[in-house]
Amino acid sequence: MSHLFLIVGLCLLATARCTPYIDNQTRPQVLSYEMETANMPNSYKFHYDASDGSSRTEHGAILNPGTKDAALDVLGAVRWYDDKGHLYEMTYKAGRRGYRTIIKKLS
Repeated sequence: MSHLFLIVGLCLLATARCTPYIDNQTRPQVLSYEMETANMPNSYKFHYDASDGSSRTEHGAILNPGTKDAALDVLGAVRWYDDKGHLYEMTYKAGRRGYRTIIKKLS
């Protein structure tokens, strides 16, 4: 159980640390945040929207819980706007086969 909390915490910290910040700009504010942990340690979900139009959605679950083959499987998506106003989305999956991402320009 503590491993799942650690992984979720590290994911949230990584997102916060990866957000670009320029001194003359205000930091985006979180407009909405939802986290579902009722099924912890077997699964979790979270989603947030920020004032700069960015958002993140993620859910993770333990596959084969209680066995030697237990593994965390994570799916997620992050959206953001670049400095020219173009919307991008990165979807990602992490699990037994490693970490895979797809980045698309949406507008």
